[in-house]
Amino acid sequence: MFPHTESRRVRLDPATADSAREAMLGTLLRTGIESLRPSDGPAGLMANACAAFLVRQRASGSVLGFSVLHGLNPAGHVKCGIYLDPERTRLGLGAEAAHLTYNYAFAVFAIEKVIVQTTQASFASFGLKDNAPRKTAVLEDHLYFRGRHWDLHTYEIRREEWEYRVRRQLDDRLLPHARSWRISPG
Repeated sequence: MFPHTESRRVRLDPATADSAREAMLGTLLRTGIESLRPSDGPAGLMANACAAFLVRQRASGSVLGFSVLHGLNPAGHVKCGIYLDPERTRLGLGAEAAHLTYNYAFAVFAIEKVIVQTTQASFASFGLKDNAPRKTAVLEDHLYFRGRHWDLHTYEIRREEWEYRVRRQLDDRLLPHARSWRISPG
């Protein structure tokens, strides 16, 4: 597995505390994302990070938000946080950013699973309705933001499931079907 940082429409650029400030403040203050506090600043965001990225649209270079892998645990898992502006991530851009981040985690770290937590407010951005990782827990009315209580949904992606998904996508979408050397390619 290779730690790809680009898809057809999205690019992950390494983030530093300084570059995260623009993405964090812009995304968090504009959208009211619930799980980070702007008062923590980029240092708080980066304190427990083992990898952090600015998520950019490839065509324009504009920052869509950021993704962070944090809490790398010797038990074989890492947590993933993806914070994107929903107004800028239409038509599956959030799902592409999520897939790049998950793939990076499995390619770089010796882990068995990636853990993701989100609320219903983000389901559409990440394609969780149709192609969801395995849901492992729901904490009802756990978070209060945007004037209401939200359930916190926890998902996990296991390495074996991810490797199967990557192989299937390569086989089905990117690589031509195998041909016999006896058959003319024309």
